[in-house]
Amino acid sequence: MKKVILITTAVVLMTGSASANAATATSTMTNTVTISNNCTIAATGFTTTYDPIVANASTVQNATATVTTTCTLGDATTVTLDQGANAASGSTAAAPLRRVKNGTTYLNYGLYSDTGHTVTWGSTGVSGTGTGLPVALPIYAQLPAGQAGAAGTYTDTVIATVTY
Repeated sequence: MKKVILITTAVVLMTGSASANAATATSTMTNTVTISNNCTIAATGFTTTYDPIVANASTVQNATATVTTTCTLGDATTVTLDQGANAASGSTAAAPLRRVKNGTTYLNYGLYSDTGHTVTWGSTGVSGTGTGLPVALPIYAQLPAGQAGAAGTYTDTVIATVTY
């Protein structure tokens, strides 16, 4: 019986002395996240009716389109609109002369950055700062009065670009 007790005591003493010799070491780690400048853009064109005989014979037709950008917080942005697929002769990127088309017939129109329709939106663009959230920019469209055209649907394609 004595032998059994001595062996048990020796095992307990050896286990206890092993814990007393344990040590720890530490290290730090650096975690890094890099946010790159980035933007997305989506444009929605205008849809309107035009009556060259009565309503728009002497009154312009106004409509609104939208371009929405989502850009990294703090990004400096510029949104530009190109001349469109049916630009008139003499059109430039800075002063576009846009037209909607139905077959071989055209109607002139303009896209503006202000409600007064005085600042043409072209390659000079509209500047802003990214918020990290979607930002909708209104585009004010205007068709001049007194344009003649056959009944039908007139279209144009304009490319919106965000530079950041």
